[in-house]
Amino acid sequence: MAVSTVNSFITRVTEVLVGLDAVKRPAPGGTRPGQVVRVLHVTECWGSGVASAVHTYVEATPDHEHWLLMAHDAADPLLGEDRLLKGVRVFSDGHLARIRDVAAAYREIRPDIVHAHSSYAGFYVRSCPPVPTGRIVYSPHCYAFERTDVALPVRYGFRLAETLLASRTGVVAAVSPREAELAARLRGGQRVVYVPNVVPETPAAVEPREPGDRPGLVAVSVGRVCAQKDPAFFAAAARASDESIRWVWIGDGDPALRRVLQDAGVVVTGWLAREEALALLGTADVYVHTASWEGAPISVLEAVGAGLPVVARDIPALRSLGVPDLVTTPAGCARAVADLGDRPRREEAVRRLAGALAGQHTSGLQADRLAHAYTLVTGAA
Repeated sequence: MAVSTVNSFITRVTEVLVGLDAVKRPAPGGTRPGQVVRVLHVTECWGSGVASAVHTYVEATPDHEHWLLMAHDAADPLLGEDRLLKGVRVFSDGHLARIRDVAAAYREIRPDIVHAHSSYAGFYVRSCPPVPTGRIVYSPHCYAFERTDVALPVRYGFRLAETLLASRTGVVAAVSPREAELAARLRGGQRVVYVPNVVPETPAAVEPREPGDRPGLVAVSVGRVCAQKDPAFFAAAARASDESIRWVWIGDGDPALRRVLQDAGVVVTGWLAREEALALLGTADVYVHTASWEGAPISVLEAVGAGLPVVARDIPALRSLGVPDLVTTPAGCARAVADLGDRPRREEAVRRLAGALAGQHTSGLQADRLAHAYTLVTGAA
């Protein structure tokens, strides 16, 4: 998408939305007297990372009433939304239709907070005139202009759109220090709260293994097989490694990229239920994260919760989180995985990683930061 196309699309959205039915807008501050705070979560990418983050936000604010407006791909595993949410609505197809869906949901649900998750959802919510700026909380979960799979002019267009829409943001609830820094740069004085993701408790933590327990190592990655996660990097690392190392990708996605993995000898499990995925993660020796761009990957935190060492690619988001021992090439990734075959090295890597991440990624800290972000837009005491 060229920059001119992005600009013309924004103009067209504005023109079309003028025709939306008028909606009486509540004042930006303050909640309805005697009522619980009502939150409408909006996302067009209900994948594993965003879904996990939203679930922790819901659990962190149990006194609030939570609704969800989402686009659901049948390939995405669900996490039992009906158990945690007051109601779920599904987006229509098409950008303009989705902006109208936001308007309709806002009119009918009357939320105190509209929490947009991801860049496109942030566009839909902030391009919707009926939603007051003071009600909007925005979590990019990695800005689109961080993408490395599109040309520079397209990335410039994404950044321009974010800059223009920053004035329509009540609070940015950033998921990493990197994201918070980028948000602050987009518009001076923009309110930004760093709301860290949580290291979850996993059902099967890794137990230290003696060298004779089984031959070789098992290196695992988790997530959608897509350009962002760069499965080609993972595949190249598998090819560069010793044959005794078994490489596994938990997840599914683009068929062509899946073949890239399989041609390199990587086992691709397909989508698994969350419990199955975490149990399989618990049988691995090392977690490998090769994404080209990120917000704050839940899968890395799940690996920490499982007691696994992590070999991760050197990208700005992971640097900002303090993940140690980052690698820059597939060959370096393969060497780092092989080095963890030594038990003392593996245990030291686990300790370093836990020390860098666990203390800053607790449910209590997340709940406090999220409550602060929500208070800023509701005006509650």
